[in-house]
Amino acid sequence: MQNITLDTITEAVINHGDRGKSHPRLYEMYTSLVRHLHDFVREVNLTESELQQGRNFLNRVSHHTQEIPAGEMQALTDLLGISELVELLHDSHCGTESNLEGPLYVPNAPGRQMGDRLGIDPEGDTLFLSGSVLDLNGQPIANALIDVWQPNSKGLYDIQDPSQPLGNFRGRFKTNKSGKYMFETVVPLGYKVPSSGPCGELLGLLGRHSWRAAHIHVKVSAPEYTPLTTQIFMAGDPHLDSDTTFAVRSAIVQLQKHEAPDEFKAHNQSKPFYTTEFDFVLTPVTSAEDYKATSEQHAYTIDSK
Repeated sequence: MQNITLDTITEAVINHGDRGKSHPRLYEMYTSLVRHLHDFVREVNLTESELQQGRNFLNRVSHHTQEIPAGEMQALTDLLGISELVELLHDSHCGTESNLEGPLYVPNAPGRQMGDRLGIDPEGDTLFLSGSVLDLNGQPIANALIDVWQPNSKGLYDIQDPSQPLGNFRGRFKTNKSGKYMFETVVPLGYKVPSSGPCGELLGLLGRHSWRAAHIHVKVSAPEYTPLTTQIFMAGDPHLDSDTTFAVRSAIVQLQKHEAPDEFKAHNQSKPFYTTEFDFVLTPVTSAEDYKATSEQHAYTIDSK
């Protein structure tokens, strides 16, 4: 590889190695990535100073912060629309639409029972969310595992807010024998992507707002079905048409407000509250490997009421 030139460097990088004999799929992606990156460098006539700025930015993206403890790499792919593009490419379009997990998921959330409240937020408006988990034929799936996480009424997740106990507005529970679920929570508030880090700075430099539309995150799994990760959005949020992660699709629910005194008593409430419903539809797995993966993911057990 002597006498590298502008005309030869891209192919030299691509051909350096065993050319995919060890890992064909990795080489396929690597080859395409290198070509696109080299074309980008040529197209914008990238300078050494700009390259160094890019390196510094990516180094900062990888650092952990209080606002995003896992670092901002996942947030960056969300903000660039890459995460949602991958979801759109691989969504089965048969069951409930998949959507972003986001950077604030925490595994092993507290186990809860049907009807439990997810968290503490005295100032929040209570929301009762209920529905069913169904197969493609509309038949209920009993004992499906539902994993929920969301911000509180101020738009903050527990791991971002020292005033909240860990596990606040997070929970895992099972559907009953009729495939139904129900839990009590608060109406989530839309929030800004943290602006103190490099991703927030990038949005500011591009003149982009950092708002996410109000939503609740959900993972649903059951043996023999493809695990689902999705988001449920609240109708009426001002950023449904401009969510900064481009994640809003059709999973939008209308909230019904309840203000009658007899309804307060029936739901053990002392002020107006909201209800809404959403059904999750799962698709069957298509291979033995997928079946094993779903069974392992579903191994967590809760005694359903």
